[in-house]
Amino acid sequence: MTLSPDFLHELKKRFTGDLRLDSASRTLYSTDASIYQIEPLGVAIPKTQDDLQAAVELAAKYAIPILPRGAGSSLGGQAIGEALILDCSRHLDSILEIDSDSQTATVEPGVVLSTLNAASAKFGLTFGPDPASAERATMGGVIGNNATGAHSILYGMSADHLVSADVIMADGSLAVWNKIVLEERGKKKDDSLLSSFLSTALDVREKYSDAIKQNFPKTWRNSAGYRLNYLLPWSPSSPPQWIGASYPANLQPSTFNLATLLAGSEGTLAVMRRAKVNLVRKPRHTILGVLAYQSIADACDDVPRLLEFKPSAIELIPQMIIQLARGVPSFARQMGWMTGNPAAVLVIEFSGDQPSALKEAVRRVGNVMTIAESPEEQARVWNIRKMGLGILDSRPQAARPAAFIEDCAIPVERLGEFVREIERILREHHTEGGIYAHASGGCLHIRPILNLYRGEGVRALRSIGEQVLHLALSLGGSMSSEHGDGIATGEWIEKTYGAEVTEAMRALKRAADPQNILNPKKMFDAPPMDTNLRYGENYQTKTWVPSLHFNHERGLAGAIEHCNGQGVCRKHNGVMCPSFQATRDEANSTRGRANLLRGLITNRHLPSAQKELEQATYHALDLCLACKGCTSECPSGVDMPKLKYEFMNEYYKTHRRHLRDYLFGYFHVVSKWLAPVAPLANAFMKMGWSQKLIARVTGITEKRPFPLFATGRR
Repeated sequence: MTLSPDFLHELKKRFTGDLRLDSASRTLYSTDASIYQIEPLGVAIPKTQDDLQAAVELAAKYAIPILPRGAGSSLGGQAIGEALILDCSRHLDSILEIDSDSQTATVEPGVVLSTLNAASAKFGLTFGPDPASAERATMGGVIGNNATGAHSILYGMSADHLVSADVIMADGSLAVWNKIVLEERGKKKDDSLLSSFLSTALDVREKYSDAIKQNFPKTWRNSAGYRLNYLLPWSPSSPPQWIGASYPANLQPSTFNLATLLAGSEGTLAVMRRAKVNLVRKPRHTILGVLAYQSIADACDDVPRLLEFKPSAIELIPQMIIQLARGVPSFARQMGWMTGNPAAVLVIEFSGDQPSALKEAVRRVGNVMTIAESPEEQARVWNIRKMGLGILDSRPQAARPAAFIEDCAIPVERLGEFVREIERILREHHTEGGIYAHASGGCLHIRPILNLYRGEGVRALRSIGEQVLHLALSLGGSMSSEHGDGIATGEWIEKTYGAEVTEAMRALKRAADPQNILNPKKMFDAPPMDTNLRYGENYQTKTWVPSLHFNHERGLAGAIEHCNGQGVCRKHNGVMCPSFQATRDEANSTRGRANLLRGLITNRHLPSAQKELEQATYHALDLCLACKGCTSECPSGVDMPKLKYEFMNEYYKTHRRHLRDYLFGYFHVVSKWLAPVAPLANAFMKMGWSQKLIARVTGITEKRPFPLFATGRR
């Protein structure tokens, strides 16, 4: 499928943002943090809300599939597709209001969660759900995936904090999704798409109530499919330390909140313009205790007991992550709290107003290996846990951790049983995997180590997935609990809920999106989970003979492929990545540069497009400062400066160098020539017209002054 000329003509007339149709842009947005790759039709980066509405309205007119996207940190493949990507992260990133009295915030979809939390902290508030990707994840994606995190036993899911949402419906019309009072149903009937969607939602509530209650997983931590249970409203269970009076939060029989359907919908029901979310009070004090165990299963067996002490979080860190963290310089420096080499540790957190009471609470839980009291000590522990996903993928091997069963949630009393069966399944497939994360919520991130470059690895992907699905369902669990469905688990939705409940979800989709243009082929319409793989048995590369050694990285191709797409380089603080922080352009992130390089060596494009891709790669790497921030802050250890040196060395074998390269390379010669006439040279370089001339000839900005030349001999 291609974008029609008429669509593009009309869009260009109404769109003030960037419209990118080149092969490089399509390559940049063909992947997210998942194991999948699908090239989009193009990329639109709206500058205003009017731009966003124009894109949706014209997409409806010409039946063009569209896909709203944030940071592209999704793990299920929901942020990629054969559609026009609407990148809301670049410009639609305003915090419109923080109301400390009502404890709410109104945000645009591109607001980064950590930015919202920093602004809310001034009022002693924060957004409750806390995914590990908060430093780069946008609120549109957080809501779209129904994300949560380590403190889910307190704060539940994103759906529990969504007050209302201003959206663009699939026909381009504007609507507000918020609380619906059933007695007012008759007043809202009209011919609009919103009215049709509302009517269908009410029909689902009335006709499918029993089926929903009978077929939903027994865990409250569930993001598979749409949030039909919030229409009733009803939940099979509740977070152990839930801060509210009832669960779900809107548990009022005469009402439901239409906005909750947006949570976990992955952009398939509407495009979010802005959202109003609840904020929660930040705890005044926290303390961490670390307990060691002889196995991961033993640690999980102990979680129900630990929950009786009413902690605010319990996180699992396995030996595999501990050992790998010790091999990454920036993380190794933070490992002072770890004693020995236990098979697993549980990090238990208590929060409250009295530090002395918290310290007593952590001492009561058992034989604590470490107690972290200060914010600095706690940050070091949390950093190792939050970077677990990336650290697991830091080893330079063809067999790498694969994200396809990494979001299972199981009733916590059966968590140990689940782990033992997982370990058995992995042994039967002659592999192992990282098992870590939110033990208190029954959610374990599991990444089997598979070589997807080979057919047996791809076959194991499906075999393991099917066995884990059967296991999770038999224990009352869900395959998706905070990362969404996308492609990875979309295939399993009907097996999770049955045909009747899945049909209710399809009815909502048809009502909201009659033309099926909103992120199509996701969730229950997803292709098989072992297709569209970024790396598969037919994956091939063709590299040049490098001048530098890449033996440790499995060659030049392996060094490029080391990037797993997590997008930590898109964060707004720290050293990595300064050029992205300055430009906010995906191409100038470490991930973007790696994707461009991978596009080059896979040689999937026509010669003209390949040339276009080569030039885009050159410009992206030209802006790389070679600061080496990625070598210490990228959890996968990508060395972009080394890749830059290698690419530039090869590039300039067939391309002319800039004059500025010779100027800097032979500056010692230039200095020697100009030293005798230093006063004249210095005066010349300070003139406005000469600065413009130098900038034009050398490609160096006129805002950058040249060093002054000194007279005399040294």
